[in-house]
Amino acid sequence: MQLMANTTSPFVRIARVAMIEKGIDLEPTIVDPWSDDPRLRASNSAARVPTLVLDDGTPLSECLLIVQWLEAIRPSPSVLGCDPARVAGVLSRAGIAIGAIEASTITIITRKVTAPALFDETPVGLRRRRSMIEGMQRLEGLAGDIAVPDGGVPTLDAIAAVTLFDYQQLRHGDQPWLPAAPRLQALAEAWRARPSFGRTMPRIA
Repeated sequence: MQLMANTTSPFVRIARVAMIEKGIDLEPTIVDPWSDDPRLRASNSAARVPTLVLDDGTPLSECLLIVQWLEAIRPSPSVLGCDPARVAGVLSRAGIAIGAIEASTITIITRKVTAPALFDETPVGLRRRRSMIEGMQRLEGLAGDIAVPDGGVPTLDAIAAVTLFDYQQLRHGDQPWLPAAPRLQALAEAWRARPSFGRTMPRIA
């Protein structure tokens, strides 16, 4: 298999953490989605990362679809948790984090084609900022419901929440509007001791 990725994408990190926890530890193939890398375009017409190319050549795109495939082929250990009654909560909290991640990445992508001031203060830019702020605040309030490290496999809400926190620190950590989230920070710091999180920390290459 081949995992096409870059070093900053939070969506790549979600897929990689889940893969590592499932025992599929691939060294990613680093590509630049902005350069129309032919390897990426051949497998994904949207030229987005992550893109996972299976052994038979089948390409899988979008991190949550990759996670769904992982759950199908390797149901144990599950990143949805062992208690069916808690799955909806896991998915609900993961959805909050994914929504805030999407708002953050859209902001960064739009800045690539326009000056930050021309987007950040527009109605759309302010709405994206609100999504980031409210997402962080809601997860901060729900942090007690997110699984903490106890030697077990992280559930998808923990993976997404930690990914959101670390990505926000990378991209927006110097912004006064970014809310303090001490409970999320403690969760992120605790999970980073696990190889799947520590080895996938986002970095600007």
